[in-house]
Amino acid sequence: MRKISLVGLALVLGGCSSAAQPGSPTATTSSALDDETACVQYTAAELLARNVHPLVIGHEGAGENFGSDPTKPINDTVDSVRLAYEQGASVVEVDAELTKDGRAVAYHDFDFLSDHTCINSYTLDELQDKVPYIPTLEDVLRVARQANHTSKTLSGIFIIELKTPSPLCDPGDVGEAPLVDAVLDSVHRTRMQDAVIFDGFSPALMYLAQQKAPEIPRELDLDLLQLLTPAQVTGATGMTVTTVQKQLNLGLQWANVGGIYRLPGYTSVQQFFYTAKVVGASIIDGEQDFIGTSEQQHPGSVAQFVGAAHALGFKAFADPAKDAQTFGYYASFGFDGAYCDDIPASLALQPSF
Repeated sequence: MRKISLVGLALVLGGCSSAAQPGSPTATTSSALDDETACVQYTAAELLARNVHPLVIGHEGAGENFGSDPTKPINDTVDSVRLAYEQGASVVEVDAELTKDGRAVAYHDFDFLSDHTCINSYTLDELQDKVPYIPTLEDVLRVARQANHTSKTLSGIFIIELKTPSPLCDPGDVGEAPLVDAVLDSVHRTRMQDAVIFDGFSPALMYLAQQKAPEIPRELDLDLLQLLTPAQVTGATGMTVTTVQKQLNLGLQWANVGGIYRLPGYTSVQQFFYTAKVVGASIIDGEQDFIGTSEQQHPGSVAQFVGAAHALGFKAFADPAKDAQTFGYYASFGFDGAYCDDIPASLALQPSF
């Protein structure tokens, strides 16, 4: 009977035989182990266990840039992710979308292009013919994997935002499970399951991720719009709000906002925290509009929000920090980290690992 090595057995079972330790044989990129089969050197669980804050997270790679800034790569691309790790970010985030032929790609901000054609209306080849810089999720995961394997300090942790399918591109509300499946396929193909965190505004997506891959940590996000009444949302956005009967509703009232958003509303921050517990989130995230408006209207409320999150066992992130000043502003409330567009300047405020 042919002998199977520990690494070979791990691949048959779909994972690593054990968590690799820095400096161990499975944590190297030597010729003895191919990079596509070796265990990761640093894990998301290790990151979450460390008391390092505020943490700099590369926002959409090395920062949001839709092409207006020629000095940095377009966000959510291979070059942008690589630059983020090279600049010193230990954690980098991108957004995941789904093509017509079931391939996960990295693209921000919505699941449709600037001409309002849906990403899920194109095969991968058609999409990349139209927008050549859009990478597959596997492409950017391999960049994170390389950073994880070669860094002498904790690095190569990767946050994947599961983008909520829009009413425009998913009118029948059937796109969530295929998106989770495609993302998980990419994660497992690149052997990155121990170094990945899932993120998103949709608790339904986080619930599906919990059911399919409970070992991968999750982060649930909160936007100010989710705490407003339908009339307030329309007043703030100019878009029509239509309540919907969602099958996987988690006891929440969901609504379509124009053709762009399909999200639940929360009656209170407490209900948001409860929902985060239901989907097994380790992290909660407050968006800039929620943070700014809350603090303006109720000074001290953001620090209370972060304190409540910590008391419930959550890490608390903020999104986004356009510059180091904003990063410091978030840190002043006790946030554990923030998604940063200026990684080098923000790193001056991050303690060393």
